[in-house]
Amino acid sequence: MQNPPHDATPPDPNSALAIRAHYRQSESRTARLRLLVETGQELTQLSPHAMRERVLARACAFLAMDHGVLQEWNAEGNVSTTASHGSQARLGSLTGIADRRLRTPCWQELPGGTLPSVLQVPLRGGDGNAFGALLLANSVSLRVPDNEDSESLQLLATLLAAHLENDRLLTTLKTRDRTLSDLVNQLLRAQEDERKRVAYDLHDGLAQTLAGLHQRLQGFAGRCPALPGTLDADLQAILALAQHSVGEGRQLIAGLRPTVLDDFGLFKALDKEADRLRDARISVQWSAGYAGRLPSQVEIALFRIGQEAINNVLKHAQASHVQLALELHEHAVSLRVSDNGKGFAFDQPLDTQDVQHLGLATMQERASLLGGQLTCTSAIDCGTQLHARVPAQLNGAPQ
Repeated sequence: MQNPPHDATPPDPNSALAIRAHYRQSESRTARLRLLVETGQELTQLSPHAMRERVLARACAFLAMDHGVLQEWNAEGNVSTTASHGSQARLGSLTGIADRRLRTPCWQELPGGTLPSVLQVPLRGGDGNAFGALLLANSVSLRVPDNEDSESLQLLATLLAAHLENDRLLTTLKTRDRTLSDLVNQLLRAQEDERKRVAYDLHDGLAQTLAGLHQRLQGFAGRCPALPGTLDADLQAILALAQHSVGEGRQLIAGLRPTVLDDFGLFKALDKEADRLRDARISVQWSAGYAGRLPSQVEIALFRIGQEAINNVLKHAQASHVQLALELHEHAVSLRVSDNGKGFAFDQPLDTQDVQHLGLATMQERASLLGGQLTCTSAIDCGTQLHARVPAQLNGAPQ
């Protein structure tokens, strides 16, 4: 009886050749996994340029290929090489061979070329369309990579594409955020300039007219002979109305642009604003660790924050006691406004349709524009605590 042909004999799974084959397969899988895991960990810590260079270098090393480029294109079709590996003289042969329609890795043989073996791996965005490609090449012909190697490189390219897209989105968001911040800053400055102009116009116009009217009425009342009871009562009512109008005019001017802020600084201006709380029979406790002058922008921003906080106490809090604190420490100035009122359910993000929340959002934006922050803590029946902290930007002042 003849023995069966050699190739018909099933391999012995325990033979040395089979064990060696399994070992090599395990090594290959380990190398693929290491490629993805280590590269994924590195990409989170690298700049976009370094990401591109690292992925290209790892991809070339993984397939033992000595040349490679990363090409990317924009919506207008302009192509740019964003990373390269190997001899620049030979890399020129890869120009223009990227296929933008590819969705999976593609192996190309270029006989007679300086780089005869080329693997193209597309970089696809979240919409599935390719915006770039890894072109890996070798100066001598190589065997075609197996499917698992190609799939690993596609995963690597997808990982890079995701990081690059995230970076582009973050850059776009930061640009929009800076643009919005600049617009808000310009708006707030224009608002302050307009308030200042209107305040001066009122001071030089209507306020002077009302003050003159009140003085003339007082002079008339002093020179006027005794009037019958009803007429005298009417005259006194007119005098009181004129005096009240003068007071309201001064209060309106102070709200638009308090001269005390320009003349005496933030502490005096806030204390003057706190008189509105005292007039409403709300006790005020002051803790002023700093009463000196600050840069104009800092004083205006913190005054408006404090003014809005006091408005909220008067309109919404139903408080009987308010604590104010102004402190300077570690090159930053902080303002705290706390009340024992009814509080409110504080959620993020703020609902700007709510007037109270809109005011809070404006306060946060004022602090943010100066490189600071504003925090709010509140709960039903637990009062409200506001804390604004911004850089003091003091030169030569005591710290």
